[in-house]
Amino acid sequence: MASYNPALSVPASYNISIDSSGSAATLTCNPGDKITWTNNYTKSITAFTLPSCVSPQTSPAPIAVGVTTQTYTVNSGTNGSFSYSYTFAAQIDADTRSGTIDVS
Repeated sequence: MASYNPALSVPASYNISIDSSGSAATLTCNPGDKITWTNNYTKSITAFTLPSCVSPQTSPAPIAVGVTTQTYTVNSGTNGSFSYSYTFAAQIDADTRSGTIDVS
């Protein structure tokens, strides 16, 4: 009988859409999976702090409206919940939001 080996599974690709309300859903994924973010909000993202579970750790900011980031890879050996944050351009006060990636 063949056994399941997660090391042989094909990585999945995910796109996290920062939607028209400025929010992003929680993503559940696995080590080795690929992630991009797309800014579908009405303002540019001026700062972006990546979750520590992905590489490279190079911030994609600024992210213009409608733009998708480069592809990031969930690090091998990673497990748990990892938060990230992003800030929209604002005339007076910065508008910072956050999201979560759950890696199992």
